Amino acid sequence: MSLRTGFYFNPIYLQHNTGNHPENAGRLQFLVEAMEKNPALADLLRVEAGKAELAQVSSIHDTDYIASVEQACEQGLPYLGTMDCQISEKTYEVALHATGAVLEAAMKIADQQLDNAFCAVRPPGHHAEIDEAMGFCYFNNVAVAAEFLVREYGYQRILIFDFDVHHGNGTQHTFEERPDVFFSSIHQDPRTCYPGTGFHSEKGRGDGIGTTLNCPMPPFSGDDEYLQAFSSTLLPRFEAYRPDFIILSAGFDAHRDDPLAQENLTVRGFNHMLEGIKQLAYRHAGGRILSVLEGGYDYEALAHSIQSHLEILLEDPQ
Repeated sequence: MSLRTGFYFNPIYLQHNTGNHPENAGRLQFLVEAMEKNPALADLLRVEAGKAELAQVSSIHDTDYIASVEQACEQGLPYLGTMDCQISEKTYEVALHATGAVLEAAMKIADQQLDNAFCAVRPPGHHAEIDEAMGFCYFNNVAVAAEFLVREYGYQRILIFDFDVHHGNGTQHTFEERPDVFFSSIHQDPRTCYPGTGFHSEKGRGDGIGTTLNCPMPPFSGDDEYLQAFSSTLLPRFEAYRPDFIILSAGFDAHRDDPLAQENLTVRGFNHMLEGIKQLAYRHAGGRILSVLEGGYDYEALAHSIQSHLEILLEDPQ
C-alpha cells in the first residue's frame, strides 16, 4: 500500500522565462514528461496549488524587497541584482505560486491529509536572503514554510536538511539565531563552490548555537564519501534533535552528470540519504516530510533522481 504522497506541479512554473540559463523551464518539462511514462508513480496525488499571500512571504522577506521583485518584473528588467537572477514579466507571479505550493503542502501534511509531499517548483529558493535575490532564487520557499509551521501549528523542532551541492546560505541566515529550526547542509566545499558559505565553523549564533550544522565535502566526492558523512556526522545530530517536522531542500546538482559543480553522486547516494531521513521521520516526526526542489541542471539526471526520490516517498514503511 502506498503512502499519501503529494506531487505539486503547476504549468505556471514554466512561465518564469530564463532563456538558455541553466535554471530554465526545460528542467520541469523534461521531468513531467518522463513521469508520465513511469507506472511506479501512478499513486501520486497530483496537485496544482495557488500562490502565496504577501503576508506569508513577508514573514521571511522584507516588504520593500518583495515590492522590488514585483516592480523589476513589471518594468521588464532582464535580471534582479546579478545576472545569475534572470527574470521575466511573469517571474514575480511564478515565484509566489512556487511558495504557495510549498505552503499548501506543509499545511496538508500538518493536517494529516498527506503523509509527505514533493514540490516540483521553480524558481528555487534556498539562496534567497531576507532582502536579496541570489543564485537563481527570489523567495525562500522552505524558509517561508518553516516559519508558517512554527507560527500556525506550533512546531518547535523543525529540521531543514539541504543536500543541494551549493550551500543554502539564505535558509541558514534566516534561522541561525533560533533553536526551533535546525538547519543542516551537505554541500561542496565553499572554497571551491558558490556561494562561498557553509564552513564547519558556522554553527549558529546566540540562542541558535548548535542548530546549524554544515558538512562541506571535497570536490569529486561520490556516494561512499557522502554516505559516510551522512551516517556518521549528520544523522546522529538529527537523531539527538528529535525533529517534529522535516523539510528537505532537495537539490540534485551533486549528481556526477550535473554541469554546475564537481561532485560525483549517483541516484544511490541520494536514495540512501532519503531512506535515512524517512526512518528518522517515522521515529520522531510522525513520518512528516516536505521535500522541495532546489537545483539540478542535467535534465536526465534530475528526472531520474526525482522519480527515484518519489518512489521512496511513496513506499509504506510498515
